[in-house]
Amino acid sequence: MEVVKSKDITMLVQKTISDWHAQSKDRPSDYVIVTDEIRRIRPLNEHRDDIEQVVRELVITNTEMWHEEDKVRSQKDDVVLKAIRNINPLNQHRNDLIEEIDEIVLDKVSK
Repeated sequence: MEVVKSKDITMLVQKTISDWHAQSKDRPSDYVIVTDEIRRIRPLNEHRDDIEQVVRELVITNTEMWHEEDKVRSQKDDVVLKAIRNINPLNQHRNDLIEEIDEIVLDKVSK
């Protein structure tokens, strides 16, 4: 069984967040995340074994959610509405990713 070290995960998380900020800096403020776009990342019922890939995706999803949650405090109703519409699919995707990490860990432990 391949062991994933916590320091490697920590470095992966830090790099992923930094990369997300660099890639998203020019994103329009009214960007809308839709469930179909998230499903393009990982189709339903597709099993992956690469825990680093799934953790990276979880970090991106969490980062997206944190930024959308910041927008909910805006005084502009249209910004708040779009942010809320983005949070719902992101939250579902986050839950799916956590379950996927659980599956990968259980598969590794049971071997």
